[in-house]
This record gives sequence, structure tokens and C-alpha cells, in this order.
Amino acid sequence: MKLKVLVACLVFVFLSFNGFSQESFPASWEGNYKGQLQIYGVDSVKMQVTMKLDIKKKTDAIYQWKITYELEGKEDIRDYELKLVDTKKGHFIIDEKNTIAIDSYFKTTIFTSFFKVMDSFIVSTYTKKEDSIIFEIISVDGKNSISTGNSEFEGKIIPEVNSYLVNGRQKAILIKQLLPSN
Repeated sequence: MKLKVLVACLVFVFLSFNGFSQESFPASWEGNYKGQLQIYGVDSVKMQVTMKLDIKKKTDAIYQWKITYELEGKEDIRDYELKLVDTKKGHFIIDEKNTIAIDSYFKTTIFTSFFKVMDSFIVSTYTKKEDSIIFEIISVDGKNSISTGNSEFEGKIIPEVNSYLVNGRQKAILIKQLLPSN
């Protein structure tokens, strides 16, 4: 009996914290962040670019999600909107405001998008750690997969598994910037 009560309490606490964390995103992430985006080759950093992420509330259901890349004195600005779809599911849309809208999900403190553009699959994650956001991209060649499985093994049917070439990886640690007070 005591074990059942303990389990029920733990489930309640877990669900309470899970609901709280879902509701605090993106409000608790609001601010201006800056860092160096590292674009990796096989065994080293191929390129480094200054990256900024500005998150600002517009309405209860829409936030500015502005990404700026600085390279060789030029800025490439992506002034997107983050739109709430379903808080309980952690479902959002990143609206690029050019007919592209990417479904994204906030689960277990990580904001993730998975999409395909042309022949590449892209996984994009944002993870908040104290006053920083860790941004990561993994790019995969979607054209040429290697297929294994799809056969019988020791009396069991093994499903087909396709594996793909990971052809790109990027990472930035974006630090929250303190704005001067007026």
C-alpha cells in the first residue's frame, strides 16, 4: 500500500514539473543571445561564424525568433516567428514568413525540429542551460541510404533499416547578453 502511494506521488510530481516546463517555454528563454557557430569538418572546425538569437514576446502565442549570422562584416538576418500550436504537446511552428513553416517540439527541456529540405534531412536542437542556449544542427544526405535487415533471422522477421551519411554538423553556445539599462 505504501509503495502504491509513493508511486502515485512520484507520478503526480513528475506530471506537475513536466507541465510547468512546457508552459515556461518560450517565456523563460526570452532575451538576446550571442556566440560562435562552429561548422565542423571530419576532424576539425571548418568555419566559425558569429551567431545571435533574439527571443521576444509579441503576443501570448507568438514570439520573435530572430537569428542573425555575422560573416565578414555582413549580417544574414532570419527574422522568424515562433507560434504556439499546442502547449500540452509542446508543439510550435517556426514561421519563416516566406511560406515555410517548420513544426517544432519542446520536450524534456529541448526544442527540436526535424525536416527535409531538397535532398537533406535536418535535425535542429536548442537546449537551455542556465544563461545559455546550446544550438546544434545535424545534416544528413537523404539521397543515398544503405539498407540492411528486411529478412528473417533465427525465425524472426527483421525490419528494414536504412542508414544515411551524416554530412554536416554545427554547434553554437549562445550566451545571454545583458542589455545596458536606460
